[in-house]
Amino acid sequence: MKPTAIVVGGGLGGLATALTLSTHYDVKIFEKNSWLGGKMQSIQLGEHTFDFGPNTLTMPRYFWDVLAPFVHPKEELPFQRVEQPTAHRFKDATITFTTDVAEMQRQIALIDPVSAENYPAFILEITRLFHLSEKAFLNKTFFNVKDYTKASLMKNLMAARPFQTLDAFLGHYFPNKKIRQLFNRFATYIGSSPYETPATFAMIAYFELVEGTYFLEGGPPNIAATFERVLREQGVKLHVNEPVLKFAMDGDTIRFCETEKGRYEADIFVSDMDYDVMQSLLGRKIPKRELSTSAYVELIALKEPVDLHHHNVLFSNDYVAEFKTLREGNYARKPSVYGCYPYASDSSRLPALFVLINAPANLYASQDGLVEQVDDALQKWGIKEEQIVERKALPPHYIADTFAVRQGAIYGQASNTWKGSFFRPSNHDLKLDNLYYVGGTVHPGGGSPIVVKGGYEVAKRIIQERQEV
Repeated sequence: MKPTAIVVGGGLGGLATALTLSTHYDVKIFEKNSWLGGKMQSIQLGEHTFDFGPNTLTMPRYFWDVLAPFVHPKEELPFQRVEQPTAHRFKDATITFTTDVAEMQRQIALIDPVSAENYPAFILEITRLFHLSEKAFLNKTFFNVKDYTKASLMKNLMAARPFQTLDAFLGHYFPNKKIRQLFNRFATYIGSSPYETPATFAMIAYFELVEGTYFLEGGPPNIAATFERVLREQGVKLHVNEPVLKFAMDGDTIRFCETEKGRYEADIFVSDMDYDVMQSLLGRKIPKRELSTSAYVELIALKEPVDLHHHNVLFSNDYVAEFKTLREGNYARKPSVYGCYPYASDSSRLPALFVLINAPANLYASQDGLVEQVDDALQKWGIKEEQIVERKALPPHYIADTFAVRQGAIYGQASNTWKGSFFRPSNHDLKLDNLYYVGGTVHPGGGSPIVVKGGYEVAKRIIQERQEV
């Protein structure tokens, strides 16, 4: 008879964990919402469909690795490359991302020839940082103090530029302020400031600039739908609309959890909830820590196609001031604006635009002027009011309430210090022997491929270590 496991939260990390555990455990998933996939949510606005997130798909192999023991992953998730995925617009210039190094150099040279000349060296260094990070962090789980004090970890950490900021690192290659801003934006992928977060996170650029950006016909929620189908085939019990309300502990062990529908025992428990929210559920004091950014979102249904890329960025003129204001708990007065337009890659869908402005992790920050900022972005993108069918705002309160996230902080703890970056909450509870953690608010961090990778690695280690007990 198989041992039993309960996964609390049906986000991508929880789904990857549950599927990997299913070969050795009888698994149940408990999810508060009516869908699985967490923020990978499909939202309907009239006849138009929107993908709440994630918007940028990278690293298909991390998704395929989880599915490989059960199905033909490339057939189930046929990711397709977007050759020119993201247009970045400054006041007087535009640069469109591509994995073609020569083409990137050509575009950068129009702004700054010196930065263009240094671009190949930048690509070599972010490739080194990625492979170092994959070996030292992404392929590793952190269960106990020993995992954090290994000499090999410290050696790799020191080689990953932990004490240099991302902006300072970029300055070595790109003396031009606009070009640095172009790549500083990758800090927002972990909800942090490029002027504070360690240079290690330059490796995020590797995902898009070396391995490339992808799309799935029908949108990212198809990833969650595929995982759900395979989970059912594996016999995993899926409890949606059933949040866990409390846990019963006996010494260093969780004995059971309770929902409104019943009491459920298990040998192990895995939390895919926001780490701080889970600590509160366990009756613990939530530690003080700087939180990542949140998001103000508008969904805009369009009557007809428009001339946009799949991903579109309008940069603010003062990036330093933008992040300073966010860290102070307020919205930037003139923020950068992101727009996701899936129709550019997948014309089987009705044209729709997902607009996002970085928000502070402060649910009480004034949102005055945000609608006007979105209006201004639409004008710059050439979208007229008569082309809009309907629009709907989703403020940080939506994120906090829908996904049970503290203060709407998408990535939990901010990565604005070396400690916050490399010593995130561990994957194993320090006091409860049979409680584990996955998801974007614990190691190894946020972003859909990273979350999936983390859940996969945690499940593999659980199977290995508990077989040896």
